[in-house]
Amino acid sequence: MERDIRTDAVVTGTRHYGELHKAVTLLSPQLGSVNAVIFGGRKGKKSSLAPLFSFGTFQLYFNPVRQEYSLTEQECCFIPQTIMQDLNLTYTASYMSEAVTKISTDCPGAVYTLLCNALEKLETLPEMRKKLIIDFTWKLLQISGIASDMLHCPSCDRRYADDEILGFSVSMTTPVCKECADSEFPVLPPGARRYLMYTLSKSFDDAFNVILSDTAVSRLSSFMLKWVDIFCQNSLKTLSSGLL
Repeated sequence: MERDIRTDAVVTGTRHYGELHKAVTLLSPQLGSVNAVIFGGRKGKKSSLAPLFSFGTFQLYFNPVRQEYSLTEQECCFIPQTIMQDLNLTYTASYMSEAVTKISTDCPGAVYTLLCNALEKLETLPEMRKKLIIDFTWKLLQISGIASDMLHCPSCDRRYADDEILGFSVSMTTPVCKECADSEFPVLPPGARRYLMYTLSKSFDDAFNVILSDTAVSRLSSFMLKWVDIFCQNSLKTLSSGLL
């Protein structure tokens, strides 16, 4: 493995590392999710390195003895301002960052592009926060191979009726027909299922431009968050806040 690595990445997490240092979690299209230490990162010039939810090009050094990365330089393409000034926006960005870390995928490049795109939209269109949650989550589930086609029950393989309300299988962590459901909540109404079917083949940008009513956005965003929470076995800290 090369010791000096230059890679694009987005900062998905930051934390204190001792009294003087800062540890960061990065999502890189080449490396996937990696942890790195910024030595002296809590004081002085290095304290401005790798702000949370920023993305750009990072210079990393891999220590083969300690088996850890250190971060030495960053060229930022994006540093959030609006996101960090609003608690709901901060928690939304935290949810997105936590979700890409918890949900494994073989396509880190696609997830990196999705997260960067979503963060930029959240920064510039904060009023669309809940719509962003829907489209970001749906695309992440697709990239990760978790999403179903919404045409057939993945348990019994029966084709859904057009006006059918879907239940949920906690054991399979996916929407199913009511007969195969093992949980009373969440449920997916026909209109919400049609939206997911319609946007299944669309890009993230195209799906985001599809208009939904405020009521539909509120209901579907709650469903998508519940789906991810069940899939991640209630391990996402951001979802326990009640702010999303």
